[in-house]
Amino acid sequence: MALALMPALGWSADHADAPSSTLDPSADITDVFVFREGGRLVGAICFGGAPVPRARVDGPTGRYDPNVLFTYEIDLNGDAQPEHEILIRYGRNAKGEAGVQFENLPGAGAKFVSGPVEKVISAPSGLRVYSGLRDDPFFFDFVGFTATLASFNSSDKPKGTLKFDNARDSFAFRNLTAIVFEMDPTLVVPEPGKLIRVWATANRLVGSAP
Repeated sequence: MALALMPALGWSADHADAPSSTLDPSADITDVFVFREGGRLVGAICFGGAPVPRARVDGPTGRYDPNVLFTYEIDLNGDAQPEHEILIRYGRNAKGEAGVQFENLPGAGAKFVSGPVEKVISAPSGLRVYSGLRDDPFFFDFVGFTATLASFNSSDKPKGTLKFDNARDSFAFRNLTAIVFEMDPTLVVPEPGKLIRVWATANRLVGSAP
């Protein structure tokens, strides 16, 4: 992608607490994940969540901005320089239908893996990728957090009482856009048990509006 890119607002994951939550939700990363599942290594980037944690809403729709490039970085030796860089970008066909493309996916059997959004796509090697609308996996009791903070200033005793309820999730039913992909763990981490570090970035094409 020979295009000039600039970092989108915000350098870290957030949930409704950074300017990019509302200024540029299509490039606003909320969470980055990595885990093992069924003998494969799974990576994920979540972005574009609803901006108000107390609002239980079904939106927004999936955000597939062709002017935003997501990069999933994997560092194997702790030098903050990635040994693996997986690039994810969106595009639209002549009918306006959105698609997603993954580049440099370890073990994919091809440099690029592409297909429509909202559908599981299989790479030549059988690895699967997906991008689409999903329920926000982040769990947080915003009501309990507010009540806990208020207890420090209350005349009631004891002060500083934890008022969290593990059955109350302020982010439930709040959709975001997810990027999920499988990788061959033997190609990502040649040494079993080796510590890896992962992070993700979102970059917007210079001059393109959010």
